[in-house]
Amino acid sequence: MILDASSVLEQVIAVAKPWAEVFADNPVLSTGVIAGHILSMFVAGGMAIGADRTILRSKPGTADAVRAVVADLSTTHSVVIGGLASTALTGLALLASDVGTFAVSRVFWIKMTVIALLLLNGLRMQRAEQQVLGSLKGVPIRTTEMAVPFPKKEWSGIRRAAGTSLVAWLVIVVLGVVLTNG
Repeated sequence: MILDASSVLEQVIAVAKPWAEVFADNPVLSTGVIAGHILSMFVAGGMAIGADRTILRSKPGTADAVRAVVADLSTTHSVVIGGLASTALTGLALLASDVGTFAVSRVFWIKMTVIALLLLNGLRMQRAEQQVLGSLKGVPIRTTEMAVPFPKKEWSGIRRAAGTSLVAWLVIVVLGVVLTNG
């Protein structure tokens, strides 16, 4: 049996139909899912944008300052990842509430692509953090000057990832608004 895209879509719509009906008939549930989606995106994006801003503004001059910025950034990742996980779960609930509309929406797929790029960028940022910390191995803690040359190459990797993250979060929000109004 050969399946084409439209028959697969029809099957997915049929599977999601009970959820779509409950979602449509229960304003408390639908409001809760939408609010959870927006709030989790707000928390994840807010934390990420705050960290991105810190990275883009900072010019640490000592090994301790570099370590402090990277340590702060790494603690932010767990909140961002948790927020993204919650956003993904509520996003799946929203998708299931109207598969037929979202599955054929270019804006939806562009938004999903930007989210995938954001996740890949997060991995890139974590790798850059490890490179920065690796370049500072053996540098004593609490030094008043950079005992080794400042890890400019590694730091520029973190800065590029922060700039990409900032733009991606803003694009995701705009696409979300376009998606709900389109």
